[in-house]
Amino acid sequence: MKSGFVSIIGRPNVGKSTLINALIGRKVSIITPKPQTTRMAIQGILHQEDLQIVFVDTPGIHKPRQRLGESMNRMAYASLKDIDAILLVVDSGLPFGPGDTFLLEKIKDYQNIIVVFNKIDTTTYPLVTKLKEIYGKWLPNAKQIEISAIRLHNLWEIVETLKNMLPEGPAYFPSEVYTNFPEAFAMSEIIREKVMLLTKEEIPHVVAVTIEKIEDKGHTRNINATIIVEKDSQKGMIIGAGGQMIKRIGTMARHDLETEYGKHINLELFVRVEDQWRDSLLRLKEFGFN
Repeated sequence: MKSGFVSIIGRPNVGKSTLINALIGRKVSIITPKPQTTRMAIQGILHQEDLQIVFVDTPGIHKPRQRLGESMNRMAYASLKDIDAILLVVDSGLPFGPGDTFLLEKIKDYQNIIVVFNKIDTTTYPLVTKLKEIYGKWLPNAKQIEISAIRLHNLWEIVETLKNMLPEGPAYFPSEVYTNFPEAFAMSEIIREKVMLLTKEEIPHVVAVTIEKIEDKGHTRNINATIIVEKDSQKGMIIGAGGQMIKRIGTMARHDLETEYGKHINLELFVRVEDQWRDSLLRLKEFGFN
């Protein structure tokens, strides 16, 4: 069989997480309109009869402002080590900029690169033609594919192209495994996604979520989780007037958790302030950032 590891990289908000979820057919990575939604290098595994692809969804490469951002960039670059191919995802609706040049400098010497022009349904022909010309000069040997991840358009071409690129190899994961992250992490990400979707201003970028307890009782699962912010004012915004915001977060998260795990979910949410946790090496390590 063919098998291998494929890193999905790109600038923030180009649709990397939407793409990996579409390729796997499961929700591996959370999705919001906010940049830097993905913070960890998340693996999603595609299984076919004669093919296994381990996709690595990475944080968007950006100019960091805290140690958290530095760690996210390091994880994105680390995902390029010992990989068999790269999917460079480009938002085909945005003009080429300095951030694109910075990223291309990092990967231009790699082999087996596919430039994926995403959001092809929202762009114009002149713009995508110009982008393809620019990327063709930077990466003359790279395959170029136009897709719409959200509409599942042309994803088959990515899989077929990778199948031709990847070497013969073993199955790295059992067929029932579709991601490498533990259940508690997946739960915390579902909750964090709802916080990001429902809040504004600085809140989405300062939030972390930890799972304090998971307890199964028959067809019911009890989950206690803590939402961590950096200021008392942010805690107030998460809770909301009369507790309405945290109630909305809990309701939306509970719905997704019940869909994902097929159980009735009792979800208790708490909010805690930890000043400047994004710059704390100790806390970042505890959250899984190296």
